[in-house]
Amino acid sequence: MSSDTVLVLGASRYQLEVIQKAKELGYRVATTDNVPDNPGHALADARFDVDTTDVARVVALARDLAPVGVIAACTDVAVVTAARVSEALGLPGPPPAAAEVLTSKVAFRRFLVETSRPTPPFGSIDARTWDGREPAEVAGAAACVVKPEGSSGSKGVFIVRGETELAARAPASFAFSPVRRAIVEAFVAGRQGTCEGVVQGGEITLAVVTDRETAAPPYVATAGHRVPCRLSPGERTRVVDAIAGVLDALSVRTSPFDCDFVLGDDGEVYLLELTPRLGGNSLTELVRASTGVDLAEVAVTLACRAGSSPVVAAAERPAAQLVLGVPTAGALTFDEQELARLRGEPWVRALTLDVPRGHPVEAFVNGRERVGEASIVAEGRDELDLRVEELRRRLALGVTP
Repeated sequence: MSSDTVLVLGASRYQLEVIQKAKELGYRVATTDNVPDNPGHALADARFDVDTTDVARVVALARDLAPVGVIAACTDVAVVTAARVSEALGLPGPPPAAAEVLTSKVAFRRFLVETSRPTPPFGSIDARTWDGREPAEVAGAAACVVKPEGSSGSKGVFIVRGETELAARAPASFAFSPVRRAIVEAFVAGRQGTCEGVVQGGEITLAVVTDRETAAPPYVATAGHRVPCRLSPGERTRVVDAIAGVLDALSVRTSPFDCDFVLGDDGEVYLLELTPRLGGNSLTELVRASTGVDLAEVAVTLACRAGSSPVVAAAERPAAQLVLGVPTAGALTFDEQELARLRGEPWVRALTLDVPRGHPVEAFVNGRERVGEASIVAEGRDELDLRVEELRRRLALGVTP
């Protein structure tokens, strides 16, 4: 391929925007993914059926392709591989050591402890040795969260109360972990949020802080984001400062980033996850609707050293990005007439359903089980909240047995 190739790790729906943007900017795109029918492959100029976590094979592929940039967007599992490719070829990207810390739940928690940053008590369990008891570090906690090591998209993540619930849920967490391990940490009560942003030259030049909505317990899958967030200016500053401190400590100087956090009822900012990549769940669409910044374009230009000007964002317009799902499995139902009417509303930027009416769907317990998404704008945050409820009421998503 030509020397202006961009290598995109992953070809699912969440990499489509980056692939399309790279092509619009004049780059040839090569994709690598272990799912042959993923839609990104159809857009690429060249496709390779190589697992994005197979570091050696992807690095070898990159040496042959000689790309000008490599991107792992919207998924944690390819971030370390991208960092290794960048290191091997002298391309922009986070240091591999930082990528390894930020994509490992256990390593990130240990880093937070070692650098005296707030983190909930936690312990790890291994499917091969676990005796069914709560880790000593969280014994006595009113509630815990169990998360598979090495997974993403909230797959295999559960809120549990006591050893009985932990024992019931742990096998599902182990099943989503490529190393058959999970982290168990005390549940942090507070306000959940996400920060989608950009660090350039060691300075955060964009930080869009959202209010994050999740699925009903015991699940924690992201169900939506709304901006502007309800945090006070001072609370928002504390969140951004906490992110900046971690990125600086790990020498992540130029990169998009995605962070999930909780502002605890105790006043502490707890960084749950922080990764040097674009966020999933169409957060790029939310940022574009709210600020006018095209994060997909930013990600491509930063990866290819094609631009170094600081990102400039407009004032945040109230906007919401919803991940649509249903609470139980069954045949999907919705109001088809209202679907058409909603698509014509001026405050609905986009409304898509992944499957037709009557199609079997699963309960929304992780990102794989979504049935669609919606993008909404408004003139104020209170109006935005009303519009979100109106869309859900009129669309009337549900199932029949």
